[in-house]
Amino acid sequence: MLVKRKEYIEKDGVRKYIETIFKSENILKTTYFPDSQRLYISFSRGDTYSYENIDPEFYQNFENAESHGKFFYKNINKKSQYPHRKEYKLLPYEVEGLREVVENHKSEEDE
Repeated sequence: MLVKRKEYIEKDGVRKYIETIFKSENILKTTYFPDSQRLYISFSRGDTYSYENIDPEFYQNFENAESHGKFFYKNINKKSQYPHRKEYKLLPYEVEGLREVVENHKSEEDE
């Protein structure tokens, strides 16, 4: 489930990137750059990978998926048309901060 989504747009109206936080067992956060068609996915343990050739329509399908983890494993993971590499690992406090955003969202839904 998509918990939080923010688009970063320049003064001239050009969309630079989209950051999204998910309630998912596997995926914590994504950052998508439409111009370069690069998607960064931060997984539940903090490992962050980048994936190339992710066009805006495909990214929208990913965001709209019922299960983001299933969509990832079926459509992106280990597919040769989406070359990938490990970029970095989130620090423990960053992972915890993302999990808190998800927990706070759950609390808001329950009210």
